[in-house]
Amino acid sequence: MVSPIAPAPGDLRAILINNNTERTNNPVVDLILSAQGATEMLLSNVSDFTGAIWEAFVTAKEWILADEQVGPGFGDGTKMVFVKFRDNEMDESAVHSATVELDTAPPVVGAIPITINNSALRTTNRVVTLILDATNAVQVEIFNEDEFSNINGTIVPYEATVQWTLSENSGLKEVLVVFLDEIGNRSAGFSDDILLTGQESVTPVILEPSNDTTTTDRFITVRGTADPESIVQIQIDEDGD
Repeated sequence: MVSPIAPAPGDLRAILINNNTERTNNPVVDLILSAQGATEMLLSNVSDFTGAIWEAFVTAKEWILADEQVGPGFGDGTKMVFVKFRDNEMDESAVHSATVELDTAPPVVGAIPITINNSALRTTNRVVTLILDATNAVQVEIFNEDEFSNINGTIVPYEATVQWTLSENSGLKEVLVVFLDEIGNRSAGFSDDILLTGQESVTPVILEPSNDTTTTDRFITVRGTADPESIVQIQIDEDGD
């Protein structure tokens, strides 16, 4: 009996990882398998197939690469997946393998990942210059302070300096950036702030405490929004009782 032919005639490889990609940032990959006459297959992350169990042959399967260490950048490196096939007569094919580079490490950021206008304290122009510092970054995702709750920010090519437009109206403006490498690994978020002045005035709003608040505390926290350096008056009525 002729053992299973792998790969099947016309196919280039008996096993491909993520359609033969060279790098991935996810240890969960898609395998494409090819063998003529096979009814079962044996898959493993080690060449001696320790612990592997024969299973029904399929042409596509989700697989987890060997990555015993936990955390971004840990356990990275060249990963191999091994396979062999057999038919109903228990004749086995040769061992075939595929490799992929697992890379989960995010871009490396500098000591000061972001500064606005070279660390200026204030500006009268909404268009500012972000000075960025990250290694292996190819893109940067940018959020203004009113967008922090958004899932996605604005993604632009990574450059050492990026022109950016602050949110409208005067006030303290914060810009947050996340660095991305070429396969989508993301850094943590880093931010800087600057005071924007000279914009259209906004009506002061007291957010805390609410109107007609009654309290027995001697100290209260006042929080609200207003133009920089504006004067907000708060009236406190004392109950003589």
